[in-house]
Amino acid sequence: MSMRSFVYFGFTAVLLASTASAQVGGGTGWTPLPVKFDVQWPTNAARVDRYWEHDSIYHCRVYSTDGAFSVGNTTRPRTEQRFTPDYKDGEIQYQSMELAPADENGYCIFQIHTGDAQSHEYGATAFMLFWMSKDGGSVHDYSGKELAGNLGGKWFQVNVDQNLASNTLKVWINRQLVWTQHTKDARDFYFKDGVYVQHDDPTPCMDVNITDIRMWKRSGNAE
Repeated sequence: MSMRSFVYFGFTAVLLASTASAQVGGGTGWTPLPVKFDVQWPTNAARVDRYWEHDSIYHCRVYSTDGAFSVGNTTRPRTEQRFTPDYKDGEIQYQSMELAPADENGYCIFQIHTGDAQSHEYGATAFMLFWMSKDGGSVHDYSGKELAGNLGGKWFQVNVDQNLASNTLKVWINRQLVWTQHTKDARDFYFKDGVYVQHDDPTPCMDVNITDIRMWKRSGNAE
């Protein structure tokens, strides 16, 4: 499998020095988490041609003609960061700054994936955030509902919070709550970000820049 592991100690140091109220959505009892992930990229290309870092900005790229991320895999092309370890209890929140071109279309820039052992029972994903070129560059959920527009070529903040005690998922774009849903009863999930080609008229080239990745966790409460 074409996968490498990275631990960004610079981000970890920032997280450990951050206040427990740095995440959106309020509440107390948050603990910063180290940011650790594996990188997945198409088998037909070298990692440096699909994933690179400059000035603490992580760039993910995929072409519509690329292959899957491992030999024998039948999913669409992706260059993604797969965060580890899986989370199985409590409430966890992801935050990053992201930038995508206004003229690119048809890919996922963030997803919550069900743990591999439970994906057959509960489905592969609990949530996906899609990037579309309409309305000046916009993000959408599974149903196609637009959550925020006029984002193309601009840095925007993404916060996603999943509470496994209440099975509740919330999404903020630029610190504005744009999505709330009830999630499945699985008890094993992980975050992914980057570029994952979808069915909605993907452009020949698809990119996203990601920086300032942070995560927090606290004991979940049934709401």
